[in-house]
Amino acid sequence: MTAGEVIATLILKCGISPDYVLDDMPLYLVDLLLSHAYIIDQAAAERMRLMCWMTAQVNSKKPLKPEDIITFSWEREAERDTEEMTPERWAKLQQKAQQMRQNMKKNG
Repeated sequence: MTAGEVIATLILKCGISPDYVLDDMPLYLVDLLLSHAYIIDQAAAERMRLMCWMTAQVNSKKPLKPEDIITFSWEREAERDTEEMTPERWAKLQQKAQQMRQNMKKNG
């Protein structure tokens, strides 16, 4: 992604003030926001599915769920993540969190 694309994404998609993006935003925050910008798209998709579900429901004689209209990939992924929380998995997640904290301190 070019610098222009990064700036445009932060301003247009994320809705962040151009002054803040161009003058004040710390670099570690840019990466964090870009890596989570997909949440905006997910929210828009959820809203669209809900509107389609309401339209379909009023025209249907049987009860429908929003998932009957469309099931999103992130919902299927959440269903697959049924791994039990073992002490080993917990330790691995704690280690990963510690590494993230150290990276944020270095970049912040």
